[in-house]
Amino acid sequence: MALTTGYKQSLINYLLNHRGFVPGPELSAVLDVSTKTILRTVKRINNQSVDSPIIESKKGRGYRLNYQNYLDQSGQVNEFVNISQLTSVERRNAVIKRLLITSPQKHQLNNIFGKFYISDSVISSDLKILRQMLSKYHLELKRRNDYIWIEGIETDIRKAINDLLVTDDVISISHFLQSNQYVQQQDASFVTCQLNLIEKQMHSEIPYPYNVNLFSHLYILIERYHSVGSLIDKEFYLKTGEMVKLRHHPEAVEICKKVIDNLNTYLNTKLPEIEVYYLYQYLTSSRVNNDRANLNEISERVWTITDFLIDRVTEDPQYHHINSQDLFTSLSKHMKPLLNRLENNIKVKNNLLEQINLEYPHLFEVVKTATVQLAKRYQLNPIDDEEVGFITVYFAQAAENMRPPINIMIVCTTGFGTAQLLRVKIEKRFSELNIVELVASRALGNEINKHPEVDLVVSTISLPNDIQVPTLVVNAMFTMEDQERLKQEVDHIWKGMMAQ
Repeated sequence: MALTTGYKQSLINYLLNHRGFVPGPELSAVLDVSTKTILRTVKRINNQSVDSPIIESKKGRGYRLNYQNYLDQSGQVNEFVNISQLTSVERRNAVIKRLLITSPQKHQLNNIFGKFYISDSVISSDLKILRQMLSKYHLELKRRNDYIWIEGIETDIRKAINDLLVTDDVISISHFLQSNQYVQQQDASFVTCQLNLIEKQMHSEIPYPYNVNLFSHLYILIERYHSVGSLIDKEFYLKTGEMVKLRHHPEAVEICKKVIDNLNTYLNTKLPEIEVYYLYQYLTSSRVNNDRANLNEISERVWTITDFLIDRVTEDPQYHHINSQDLFTSLSKHMKPLLNRLENNIKVKNNLLEQINLEYPHLFEVVKTATVQLAKRYQLNPIDDEEVGFITVYFAQAAENMRPPINIMIVCTTGFGTAQLLRVKIEKRFSELNIVELVASRALGNEINKHPEVDLVVSTISLPNDIQVPTLVVNAMFTMEDQERLKQEVDHIWKGMMAQ
């Protein structure tokens, strides 16, 4: 069925209120239409964009609103968005984000809720739910006469902002912040320069998603200052414990001071000293790609925790073989900033989480169980699925690198000609396979007996059913389909080895 204008608006609104890509099946379920209808509607919306798509799509990930392109189509905004048609969840999310970013500024109730065209009873219901949402951050939603606002300490406000606003497409948060497009671009450019400065000072690259977290933190700080300016309490002083932490990494502190000084100049203000500490938390919670880093720099606590995690994961029979020095080295470098993130309540977005779950479902559950044990043993804050996904990748890489060799035998009519051609093609595509022998079909029985180490026979002709070794018949040209079938067969054999 074709989407009505209302459905079209709902599609845009749903993407506006979701960070990152949204899978097609999710949109289909929410809007109660088929995935093909979603695809056609996205194409129809994008056809009205002159230069670039308003809704981006990626195979295996879904759809995402390109907010900058969406803004550029200013003449089409009214067609796409009817804010009164937001769902109740989307409406409350929009309200809480607006109140958080401007806290402790007071707002007239009508200025916040009037555009949604809802009744007083619905507003009262929304306020009750918003109070419950804020309570987990120790924040209060206040109402006096016709004004509402959020009260709480700045650290709790920052935590709520981080959880609700930090996204892998950070400029889209401007939907709730700065409406001036030129200022958005100017602010984003300034923050990018600061990230470049940080990487230059550290002589290291800050990889995804940690660069996104740093970008988001600085960008939101600027936009928050634009929104409330002097209303942000500047009488913040570092506590004794915070000053002690800063002494652990003097080089990182100097970098943070330099960035905050640049912010003071950019904003023509004097930010409170605590901003250095906030930025320091994000910086030390980020992993950096530094080839000069070595095991001597790993603390005893990180060493012990990494060992514990590897021991727990490798207790599983499928992964007992991957306890390697390379795994320890790479994982320990990841665990150091992860522990800082847990301590500072900093979250990272893992866009590959769904793919990791699909590719390594068992390993993910093993790692998740191990992290629960780890958190309990060392009294850590809970480790969420986003972090579990990142850790899973390290174990998956180690498992892939330590796969036992798969021995194959290639068979054709004569043992020459097509077998030689097939050998070249297989070696080029599957360097991990060990080709034991090229065999003529008539000699296959004898050769199999001579090579008990063979795990798979790959043949260009049909083979007898009494062969005890797994077989795979392929085209001598070794087509893309043949390559995929061989890959699946090799993976199957390898998993069988691991289960023994």
